[in-house]
Amino acid sequence: MKRTVISEYVGIGHPDKVADQISDALLDAFLEKDPNTRAGIEVMIKDNIVVLGGEVKSTAQIDYDNIVRGVVDRIHYPDNHHLSGDYIKVINLIGKQSPEISRSVDQENGIIGAGDQGFCVGFAFNETEEFLPLGVYLAKHLCRCVGESQKHGLGPDVKSQVVVSYDEKGCAKVESILVSTMHQCTLEHARFRVDGLIKRNEMGFSDMLFQKHFVDSQPEITINPAGEWHIGGSISDCGMTNRKIVVDQYGGYAPVGGGGLSGKDMSKVDRSGTYMCRYLAKNIVAAELADTAKVELAYIIGQPQPCAINIELNNFDKVSDKLSNSNPNLAENLAQWIRENIDLSPKGIIERFDGLRPRFYEVTQRGHFGQTDDMFERKQRYYPWEKTDIADSLAEHFLSNH
Repeated sequence: MKRTVISEYVGIGHPDKVADQISDALLDAFLEKDPNTRAGIEVMIKDNIVVLGGEVKSTAQIDYDNIVRGVVDRIHYPDNHHLSGDYIKVINLIGKQSPEISRSVDQENGIIGAGDQGFCVGFAFNETEEFLPLGVYLAKHLCRCVGESQKHGLGPDVKSQVVVSYDEKGCAKVESILVSTMHQCTLEHARFRVDGLIKRNEMGFSDMLFQKHFVDSQPEITINPAGEWHIGGSISDCGMTNRKIVVDQYGGYAPVGGGGLSGKDMSKVDRSGTYMCRYLAKNIVAAELADTAKVELAYIIGQPQPCAINIELNNFDKVSDKLSNSNPNLAENLAQWIRENIDLSPKGIIERFDGLRPRFYEVTQRGHFGQTDDMFERKQRYYPWEKTDIADSLAEHFLSNH
């Protein structure tokens, strides 16, 4: 079936993403001192005022003000925005975690119950090297590359939007690209610079991807259609934690769960379950059991194991037709294999992904999914849910026995 999919991404200077970064920087500071911290931290930022909210259970004491100011300092807004640590004012409304919630999470015998009810989604697509859908992959890299061009007068507040169409065989065509960036140079130079970044492939796309989607198809490129944009960040818009949950995940390619990711420790299945869903979906696709995989998990507050698991697979030309012919119940059998071989409880996910280690500020900055770091060992430490270490087992079991 023909379809069109739209994906969006935002740069690190976007006010909602600033709120996400602050939430996770605070979480990391707690985890650094107390790995068993339980946290749900929310942030609102408007102008130079940062309001902190949420609940925390921890033995650690942290310097909220300095952490918040450090996050804003590292974004490097222009001086006329007065968005540096010297100008930031912090209002701290963070309280203690409810004892009723705490009892349902940290149970006897080391059992960790789900920190809330939660519906989580993971998705993978073999059309890019990161196993991300093409539109998401492009939108993310456009924002990162433009946002890192501050020496040329661009960013750091950036938004991108990519429209991709698919034919009946799943072949993709990039129809249009939109980039809006705040800038301190002239509008003409900003447009010239972003257009050049795309057309000269300074974003580091593979030669094959660039030739197919930028040279051969020549998508429509629109840059700053609203005109000049000199005032950005929280001066021009209010930012709030977890208001970009679709941006953080899979755009129009897959639904998202009921909660955001940032500011939450891994006892919260909004975060841990979503990372596990991505891990499972990516390994299914890496095992060449499908071209796309969507994995959904549902949890009940206080219970460690998910109450439901759903898997949806799609095959185009890249995966052999023999899969659907020889194993018509592949998705159902995969779900059973996962239940029998992977611990899907919060404790199991924390152990598999080293989830007590502080890393979430950087993960939020760079994007929660995809091959986001060139240094393999570093990527494995920061993004263990991006590993494909069970793909061989899946392939051996399902391609040999079914």
